[in-house]
Amino acid sequence: MANALTQTTRLLALTLLLSVLAACGTAAPTAETADEATLTVSHTVVDSTAATDSDMASLVAPYRDEMQEEVERVIAHAPEELREGRPEGRLGNLAADAMLHHARQLAEEPVDMALTNNGGLRVPLGPGDITVGAVYELMPFENRMVVLVLSGAEVETLAEQLVTQYGGEPIAGFSFAFDPDTDTVGNIRIGGTPMDPAAHYRLVTSDYLADGGGPPMLEGLPREELPMLLRDAFITYFESMGTLTHEIEGRITPIE
Repeated sequence: MANALTQTTRLLALTLLLSVLAACGTAAPTAETADEATLTVSHTVVDSTAATDSDMASLVAPYRDEMQEEVERVIAHAPEELREGRPEGRLGNLAADAMLHHARQLAEEPVDMALTNNGGLRVPLGPGDITVGAVYELMPFENRMVVLVLSGAEVETLAEQLVTQYGGEPIAGFSFAFDPDTDTVGNIRIGGTPMDPAAHYRLVTSDYLADGGGPPMLEGLPREELPMLLRDAFITYFESMGTLTHEIEGRITPIE
């Protein structure tokens, strides 16, 4: 399934490229002498008024029709709108759960936790039918999943940075509480069990967050690359669920 979805991504990119080429001008060298040549260049503004190259359009048509059908394919239904939130949101919970589900299938060793970011979830989902195209709008980036290894102390640091720097981000597989006045964290539980400071835990996240786009403590940690895009993880997980009804579960809880 992952390979099929990756092929879909490539075909979408190819279709877009060919569509642009079909409306672009051409550049061709014209020989003047044996020693010199001039380059005749034509420029075409690519907008709704641009003339279409009929040969290129014929080449594009089968890919465009196939991709249009795939983009419009319904994979799930959301009875209510799902959107991001801080310190916790329904859309973020859904996304993090999708990552954790697939990481546990793909990784070499068990995966305990998941982390993504609200900034990477570009649009709400629902209410109504959810199509493949809607997931491309939700996650337009080519981010891949990676698994990082954290000590218990590093898990605590991660929780602190999620609160102090972001006000909370989407997580799965673990939970914690924080004091809004001091931003200190506590009651960290992994898989429902109190965190063991002496243990090591495996966290699935995106390569974007692991490579410097997220909490600073993630950089440089031991990692395993997984052969799946975040977008593909969302598509297959949503399709397996059928109905998307995630709720706020107290994964990141302010202490009152």
